[in-house]
Amino acid sequence: MQSNLLEYSVIEDLNKLPQVSGFLAMGNFDGVHLGHQVLIKKGKEEGDISVLTYDPHPFIRINEIKEPFLLTTIREKIFFLKKYLVKEVIILRFSPEISQMCPEDFLKSIIKERMNPKGIIIGFDHHFGKGKKGDSEFLKKIGEDLGLRVFVVPPVRIGNKVVKSSKIREFLRKGKMKSACEMLGHPYLIEGKVTKGDEVGRTLGYPTANLEIDSEYKLLPLEGVYSSIVELGEENFPAMVYIGSSPTLGINRLKVEAHIFGFSKDIYGERIRCFLYSLIRKKEFFSSEGSLRESIKKTEEETLKNLKEVYKWELPLGKNKN
Repeated sequence: MQSNLLEYSVIEDLNKLPQVSGFLAMGNFDGVHLGHQVLIKKGKEEGDISVLTYDPHPFIRINEIKEPFLLTTIREKIFFLKKYLVKEVIILRFSPEISQMCPEDFLKSIIKERMNPKGIIIGFDHHFGKGKKGDSEFLKKIGEDLGLRVFVVPPVRIGNKVVKSSKIREFLRKGKMKSACEMLGHPYLIEGKVTKGDEVGRTLGYPTANLEIDSEYKLLPLEGVYSSIVELGEENFPAMVYIGSSPTLGINRLKVEAHIFGFSKDIYGERIRCFLYSLIRKKEFFSSEGSLRESIKKTEEETLKNLKEVYKWELPLGKNKN
């Protein structure tokens, strides 16, 4: 099995929740950004740390959000949590039963009685339980009554901005990749299965791997071309990733496709990870295929130049091919 394939299961039955030997971190961990990483580091100072997270994201169940907003799909989230040395990732089905459970019952029946961690660690803005009535102050009080140590991690800031998933989403929608990656603490990840596409890129001399994304709620950055490192199995490759439609070629549906430099293998059906670094150019309309081809060539040169500058930002997500 390829190392980039992560097996996971979502726990439906509360009685099947595992016991936790060390600390338990609770939260959505969407993006596994710098704030989450500080939280994990704090937990590891106390020994082992496991993470309790949810599927689907509570925003989907409670707020009935329809538009894409997830910074990480479940697979992507597990990938990063494992990279940051979380002992166990526990995914609980966020059911109507869970959403209607009062904070005190959630702590007593799920956290204490079933999981019994040494302590709990959350971010400063984490809420849980029906009506989001469980907050850090509530957790400190009830946790102490239950014999649980409680740590609340304060805000992490970059300049005068607090690192939050909502702020990262805002940056991505505007194509501000440098700001998004600074808050994430890693490149933006899009993972998916390679499927057959329109094969238009091949006719232009730039064959692409078309990605089937795992979730309709996955947030895609501003349409355009991005510099990327693509991870396939144990290897990394430089690439440029296009996100958007192709109006020049009469293709109006949104797609994600990666042109992997110097790569010609058949990888249909395989999963790849595309780590996005910089927006090289926004989506454009070209008057002809010839002008499009010229632009792609120029974009390729700019992408390779960019990767030489930014790939040093890479955290230990794989082998550095520089």
